[in-house]
Amino acid sequence: MALFIGIVGLPNVGKSTLFNALAGGHAAASNYPFCTVDPNVGMVAVPDQRLEKLKAALEPQSCTPTAIEFVDIAGLVRGASQGEGLGNRFLSQVRQADALVHVLRCFADPQISHVEGGIDPLRDREVVEAELMLADLETIEKALSRLDKVVRTDPHSPQRLEFEVLQKVEQALQRGRARWSSELAPEELGAIGTHNLLTGKPVLYIGNVGEKAEGQEQVEQLARAVGREQLLIISARLEAELAQLEPAERKEFQAELGVEETGMERLILAGYRLLDLITFYTIANDKLQAWQLPRGATALSAAGRIHTDMERGFIRAEVASAPEVIGAGSLVRLRDEGRLRTEGRDYLVQDGDVVHFLFRA
Repeated sequence: MALFIGIVGLPNVGKSTLFNALAGGHAAASNYPFCTVDPNVGMVAVPDQRLEKLKAALEPQSCTPTAIEFVDIAGLVRGASQGEGLGNRFLSQVRQADALVHVLRCFADPQISHVEGGIDPLRDREVVEAELMLADLETIEKALSRLDKVVRTDPHSPQRLEFEVLQKVEQALQRGRARWSSELAPEELGAIGTHNLLTGKPVLYIGNVGEKAEGQEQVEQLARAVGREQLLIISARLEAELAQLEPAERKEFQAELGVEETGMERLILAGYRLLDLITFYTIANDKLQAWQLPRGATALSAAGRIHTDMERGFIRAEVASAPEVIGAGSLVRLRDEGRLRTEGRDYLVQDGDVVHFLFRA
């Protein structure tokens, strides 16, 4: 199952333009709120030079990269948590996301209206995050009402931890703390995971600038507010134009601009880092495939990522690093030379591992 990232923000900040750049699609991008009534969905391959080198060395019949599912969700407005605009419908779409990309407008354009009347990305961030907090408070209030009865009836209920953690989160949100998840232990986060709280999702902020060097003051304000590591500066309009070029033309244009990676490549890889994912590879039946996996996951979990039967019947894993496989030209040669490691179910899969699973059918 691909990583799912929701693109959020106010109307007319460049979300659909960004989506077009990502997916090479043609999502409607017009100068009025709620242009995107239904979410646009695009599967985007993750750039992976290791995979390209493995493909060249192994010459498989097919090669499949990992992918991220980006969903362009219609613009939120003040009052969205209370149903303003098409608010509740949009917020429910965001709840299933693994992470959020929050697009903030840093460019001025008299041809594109702004629902808040002027360019101020810090204010826009506050508007959207306030709506996410209000929506979560409503969700938590309903859950606490139910859980309070459960805990009163049985003080030792397994749901007691869920009840207590939701109370903590409620207090944090009431104090205006939208980013509360770092204050909770892993077991506490796990206890409330089923609620899919909007403010508990990792967020990457996009400062959408114009094609010319403009909006620097807004960019600096954003960087101070959210941290430079959480902020990407991208011209969505320029990236959408790049996405329409043929690969050779795109590379030529990038060379003229003096950039090796497009903004979209930086965004895709940033989404990967946002959830601390790694990539491992399999080669079976002449099919080379890359797979996503949370950092720190075991070989058993990796087998289950491919198929539940492989996890259920897991025997062992044969492992080599991608550079070892590229150098040898095949897993068979590594095995014959005794350089293929044998690992058990508790082995922590490393980024770039090439894994062959043995399992009982």
